[in-house]
Amino acid sequence: MKKIRFHMIFAIAMVLITACSPKVIYESAAEPQIKPGDAIAAPSDEVILTVTGNISAKNNGDALELDMATLEKFGLVRYDVNDPWMGKNMTYTGILMSDFLKVVGASDTAENVLFTALDEYEVNLTIKELEQWPILLATQANGAYMTVSENGPTRIIFPFDDYADIDQILYKDLWIWNIKSIEVQ
Repeated sequence: MKKIRFHMIFAIAMVLITACSPKVIYESAAEPQIKPGDAIAAPSDEVILTVTGNISAKNNGDALELDMATLEKFGLVRYDVNDPWMGKNMTYTGILMSDFLKVVGASDTAENVLFTALDEYEVNLTIKELEQWPILLATQANGAYMTVSENGPTRIIFPFDDYADIDQILYKDLWIWNIKSIEVQ
């Protein structure tokens, strides 16, 4: 009887552990070279992204300016997703937003992140959303860097295919591309 109870308790524990474990849908593409707390040098190439707001990492006054090479030193992952705007399956590579927020030193009191595109289109996502799912700040599509005419140099990607709790209708319009700035609020 004790043996049966042990096996039943063990089986229930395994189900709970599996259900509570974060779902990993991505693979590592490059290990991080810049980690939380590291100094981030001023860009040596074209600035593709400016980060402001409630952050501790700065390299130009109250802002953190990033070129592509520096941004990608935050560490890269890749995953496949059925892109609702492209109408086909794509492989995106970039930085997980949860990792990005750690490296830029987002304050514990920050609640939102405002993304602004080159055309001034804005998307506001909560920190909770950015940490709940593996949302990607993509720098590459299908292994190639994205030009401005190809929705680059960065864009937000939601893993619709792998998370049923992401409302595709609601989040489709939040796939912002041509991102020029991020403000941590």
